Amino acid sequence: MGTLTKLGMGLCFTAALSFGVTFYHGQLMDAACYNQNRANTGEKIWVQCAPTTSTTSFAIHTEGKVRMLDDAGNNKAEVAFQQGDLKRDRNGDMPVVIDGSRTGNTIKVEGISARGSNITVH
Repeated sequence: MGTLTKLGMGLCFTAALSFGVTFYHGQLMDAACYNQNRANTGEKIWVQCAPTTSTTSFAIHTEGKVRMLDDAGNNKAEVAFQQGDLKRDRNGDMPVVIDGSRTGNTIKVEGISARGSNITVH
């Protein structure tokens, strides 16, 4: 097998692995709080609904929209939050990066990390 063929196969394999996975940059939120207060979207709803230690369902405010995390994503966010990997910044925001794929209004989470952190919960 030629070098060019091997290179082409490697690129195809890499592309197949990353197909459908997107990185979402935004603010982590308490999904239950958001659902109760969604009429107040003029305010910084992500600060008003920042997660607490009792949060079990999470959402992300990204690109002007709020997306819910799937059950596995809720578990990953809860673990990362409880371990102190996710924290509020000086503005009261909780900036995160989520890698996953979206179906409708829900993100199937592969991993979550604080923005700028190299620690990701998978």
